Amino acid sequence: MEIRNYFSTWWMVMLRPIYFYTKLKEADWKEQSLTFLLLTTWLLSFVATLVIFIVQYVPIGSTLVEGIEGLKFIIILPVLITLALVFFAITLLILGGLLTFAFFLMLYLIGILLNYVYLLLGGKGSLNRMIQSLFYSSAVILIGVAIFLLILLTKYAGLDYTLFRYGYNSIYYLLLLYMYGLWAVAGRKTYNVPKWKAFVGAAVPIIVMLIFGILFDKIALSRLQPWIT
Repeated sequence: MEIRNYFSTWWMVMLRPIYFYTKLKEADWKEQSLTFLLLTTWLLSFVATLVIFIVQYVPIGSTLVEGIEGLKFIIILPVLITLALVFFAITLLILGGLLTFAFFLMLYLIGILLNYVYLLLGGKGSLNRMIQSLFYSSAVILIGVAIFLLILLTKYAGLDYTLFRYGYNSIYYLLLLYMYGLWAVAGRKTYNVPKWKAFVGAAVPIIVMLIFGILFDKIALSRLQPWIT
């Protein structure tokens, strides 16, 4: 999948999901849909790495060259650039691998869960097509870029951490709401169930993710405050 085709597909999934899933022809989930998921996670990883680099690595690098000026700075500049690129690449590879594995596993397991749920609701469909549809729904993950922009605003523009927390939660729940709609549409098109059953079925994994989001906010998010501020 070319990057231009990726973004055209992304726009279609985000803006015209009913049309997209209606026209979507079943294919092996290991092909185009998996490629779409991989591109999505690596794009998000690139943005995340860039923010980590700005928030963490740049301040550390600034202390290393403090007091070095003029010709000395010019001499060591190639070394600094090389080190910066190396650390950026290492962070990107680690973060990209972790995010790819996490989102792949999450969507794959949700696909299996939704398959059983819709079969119990009287639908008839293919697990392969459900997983294929869920991998395309990963388009919503790119909304997470806004969270990293909030981190930059909190770190360098004086945004209060409380506002960051509200912003993070708003983005997370908006992401879930959009996911809910996409999964309901995908379930209806895949298993040919009535609209109300499609939304009931899609609510099962969404409830789990809502609980996870609440626990993450209460337990883990506050621990990130020193790093963000």
